[in-house]
Amino acid sequence: MRLQRSLPAAAAVAVLMLAITACGGQSPAEAPGEPSATVAPVQTEAAAASPSPAPVSEPVQAIQGTGTYIGQIDNHSVEIETEEGPTAFELGAGTEEAPALLEMDDTVIIEYVEKPVEGDPAIVQRVLSRLEKADGGEASSGEALPSTRVFKLTLEGMEEEKAAALAEGDGYSLYVFDIFTFDRAAGRLAMKVDPGYYADITKLPSDFNLDALEAEGREALSAVGEVINLSQDEREQWMSGVRLYLTAMGPGLTDQYIVKEVDGQGYIIRLNIPQREASEGFGPHVYASLDSLVNR
Repeated sequence: MRLQRSLPAAAAVAVLMLAITACGGQSPAEAPGEPSATVAPVQTEAAAASPSPAPVSEPVQAIQGTGTYIGQIDNHSVEIETEEGPTAFELGAGTEEAPALLEMDDTVIIEYVEKPVEGDPAIVQRVLSRLEKADGGEASSGEALPSTRVFKLTLEGMEEEKAAALAEGDGYSLYVFDIFTFDRAAGRLAMKVDPGYYADITKLPSDFNLDALEAEGREALSAVGEVINLSQDEREQWMSGVRLYLTAMGPGLTDQYIVKEVDGQGYIIRLNIPQREASEGFGPHVYASLDSLVNR
C-alpha cells in the first residue's frame, strides 16, 4: 500500500519540475550525438576591417666604402670615421667578430645597407655586411693591389687627398670613393646623393671594332645634342688609354660615350651627367675611379 501511495507523489513532482522548466524558458538537454547549434560570433568594425597589405619594399642597394675605425660602441654596433664624420654602424650577419681583429685608427673596408627606422623614416640605420682591415688584392698581372688607395683630387679649386676602396667588377677592379655606390652586376658607379649621376662600365670582346663603336656611340648621343669627338690631347686630360671619347650636351644633361683600353682589353664607359648640384664633385671623383680600372 505504501508503494502505491508513492507513485502519485513522484508523478506530481515530475509535473512540477516540467512546469518550472517551461516558465524559465529552458529547453531539455540535447541528446548525445546530436549536433549543437553554433552561434556565429558578432564581428566588430575593427575586426571586420581587413588589414592593409604591407607596402612592397624596393631592393636595398649595398654601399661600399672605406673609413677609419674608431671603436666598438656596444656588442651590436661600432663607430667609423667616414666622409660624413664619425658614424655609427650596426654589426650585421657575419661581422659580429670583426671588431676583435681591429684596432683604433685602422683603415677599414666597409659594405653596408641603409634602412629607414620604422616610425621615423628620417632616421637611417646603417647595417654592415662587411667590415675588415684594409689589406691587399691581386691584379691580373700577379701584382698585389692595396684594398685602399689615396688619390689627389682638385675640388673647388683646392687640391685634396681622398681615399678609395678596391671594388670588383665583371673581369676588372677599380677604386671606389665613398661618395659612390657600385653595383657589380650592372657595372654602375653612381653617386649616393643623386644616383642620376652615374658611369656604366661594359667589358668588350677582344675583337671589338672601334669604327662600329663610334657609329653606335654617335647614334646613342644624337638624341641629347650635337655629338663632339674629343681629340687625343683632350681625351688624355680626363683619362689614360682612351681610344674614343664622344660627348653631347643638351638641356640639363651631358651624355658621354667612351672606349677605354687597359692592356689590350676594351671597355665602353657611358657617363650620365645632369646639370644639378652634384656636378662639380662628380667629375673629379668619377674620372679618378675610372682611370684606376685594371683587368682581373
